Amino acid sequence: MVNAPIRLSTFNSHAPSQVTKRVISPMRSRSVTVVIPCMDEEGNLERLFEYIDVAFKQLGYTLPVLVINDGSTDNTPNILSQLRQHYDFLSVISHPQNRGVAEVWNTALNHVKTDWILWGQADLESDPRVDIPALLNAWQPGADAVAGWRQGRGDGKSGASSIANRACRWAFGLQIHDMNWTKLVRRDILSRLPVTLITHRFLLAVLAGQGYNVIETPTPWYPRFSGVSKFGRKRLFTSAKDFLRVLSWFYVAQPINATSYYTSAFIEAAQVGFNAANHNFQVTTSPDYIAAYQEKLFRDRPLRTSSSVANIAYYRRLALAKVAA
Repeated sequence: MVNAPIRLSTFNSHAPSQVTKRVISPMRSRSVTVVIPCMDEEGNLERLFEYIDVAFKQLGYTLPVLVINDGSTDNTPNILSQLRQHYDFLSVISHPQNRGVAEVWNTALNHVKTDWILWGQADLESDPRVDIPALLNAWQPGADAVAGWRQGRGDGKSGASSIANRACRWAFGLQIHDMNWTKLVRRDILSRLPVTLITHRFLLAVLAGQGYNVIETPTPWYPRFSGVSKFGRKRLFTSAKDFLRVLSWFYVAQPINATSYYTSAFIEAAQVGFNAANHNFQVTTSPDYIAAYQEKLFRDRPLRTSSSVANIAYYRRLALAKVAA
C-alpha cells in the first residue's frame, strides 16, 4: 500500500517567481494529461493500457493519455494504432526517429493543454493502477510537483541515482529522494524552462531551486515486464556532463539573463516616463494652453478690490462666461 505523502521544504534560489497563482487540486479539476514516453515497447503496451483502464475505473473517471512514440523500430506503432481503436482516451504522437527524452518532454509541452502533466512509464516498472491514483492523492495545497519515490528498487541503478540526488540536494536544495521517476507537475511552470538544456533528469531539481514546492510519495517498483532498458552505464558520464551544464546555466547564465531582463525593463519604463514628461511640458507651455489657463484664473480668481463698480464688472464677466460655457 502507498503511504502518506512526504512533504519537504525547499529553498528559494534565483527564483524568478514565487508563483501566487491559485492552484486547484488535480483530483478536483481533473485537468491532467497522462504522458507516456515509448520506444520499442511492443511487449508491454497491451498490459500497460489494461492497467491504466483499471486505474481510471478506480478513480471513477478517465483522463487523456498521450503516448509519444520516440522512433520505435519494432511493432510498437501498429500496436498503438490498435489500442487507439479500443481506448477513447488515448492519443499518439510519433517521432520519425529517436530524439531522446528531453524532446519527448518538448513534444508533450507543445501539445498538452491541461493544467497538470502526469509522467508515466511504458516498461511496467511502475504500475499505473497504483501510481496514477497515488500521485493524484498525494497532492497537497501549495505543491507544484509530486514525485514518485521507488520502493524496493532492484534494477542495479539505485547507487548512481543516490549520488545524483545528493548532488541536486547540494546544488539546488532538492529534498526528495527520486527525481527521475513518475511525477505529477504543473504544466505552466514546466513550459517556462529550457527543457533541452536542462534535460529530463534535472527538471524537478531546477524547479526546487527556483523556489517551487516539490513533494514526494512512495510508489512500488517492479521488474520490467518485457524488453530491455534503454539506459546503460554510459548514462553516468552523460548525466555528469549534463549536471555541470545545468549548474552553469542555473548559477551563471540565468542570473545574467534575469539582470538583463530587469535592466531592459527599467530602461523602457524610464523612457516611457521621460516621453510622458516631455509631452506634458510641451502641452503646458504652448500659447493656447497658457491663454486658456490665464482665462481660467481670471474667471475664477477671488475679489481683490473693494470697488463696487469693479465688483459689478467682475460678476458680469463671470456670468457671461458661465452662460457661454
